[in-house]
Amino acid sequence: MRIVVVGAGGLGSYIGGVLDQAGHEVTLVARGDHRAIIESDGLRVKSHAGDFVARPACVGSGLELEGAELAFLATKTFSLDDVAPQLVHLAARGSAVVSLLNGVTARRRLAAAGIPAEKIADGVAYMTAFRLEPGVVERKAAHQRIVVGDGAVSERVLGAFADTIVQVEVADDVDVELWEKMAVVCPLTVLCAIGDRNMGSVRRHPFGAELQRAAIGEVLSVGRAYGVAIPTDANARIDERLDRFPDDFFPSVIHDLNSGRRTEMDDLGGTIARMGRELGVPTPLHDAGTLIVQRAELASG
Repeated sequence: MRIVVVGAGGLGSYIGGVLDQAGHEVTLVARGDHRAIIESDGLRVKSHAGDFVARPACVGSGLELEGAELAFLATKTFSLDDVAPQLVHLAARGSAVVSLLNGVTARRRLAAAGIPAEKIADGVAYMTAFRLEPGVVERKAAHQRIVVGDGAVSERVLGAFADTIVQVEVADDVDVELWEKMAVVCPLTVLCAIGDRNMGSVRRHPFGAELQRAAIGEVLSVGRAYGVAIPTDANARIDERLDRFPDDFFPSVIHDLNSGRRTEMDDLGGTIARMGRELGVPTPLHDAGTLIVQRAELASG
């Protein structure tokens, strides 16, 4: 299968490496030193399942390609508008577009850019991968699962990952999956921002468990007010899931903040805070966490 990955950060590079290892014809949209090293030495992938070297092709833009069966969008959320023309170009040449972005707005934004709705699928990636240096990515933790919405696009995704170690599931209502992931990512980010940038600092405080439940509740209350049929047991399930993260864990927003890079906080905590205001749902923890991260971004230049 011909597969394009738009966004060669940690997640995009890891997915591209796994699909290349499975024998697909993979092209990464990559630039700079990362592209140069992949083209000269290959992409080094480090993970709990074993290290390997992949050799995907690279281009500077999807506009250079004449289509593929699948195009995965794996940029940061704030880059969607910049790369949308590449995805419109690929979709017009037969590509199904699968968004693996954080947040809950990607499908709507891609449709607004001009991609037919039947060619777009939301995907939810439950895996953590970081780009350690140009040409090197590492998958953290053991989980690696992708949930996609039901429809014709999902069949292509199932086919792509059939011979890989990544598990793919098809959801009847992918909006529930998107919001439940927001209820994992946003509270982790908010709690780590309020704490000392890791989960252990929150757990050691006597108010930590209560704040964790409150942060989860803010996200799910906004989602339910928005009309998403989030199950009533989701609050408890997600609270248990967050309890399983190790004390030294911190999410990608905090990783980017620590590295002096732009974060996705505006599309995560910021989205919850804005939607909460529109829907009349209080979100004080997300207000505070968003303010802390964005002020720290400004301070770091």
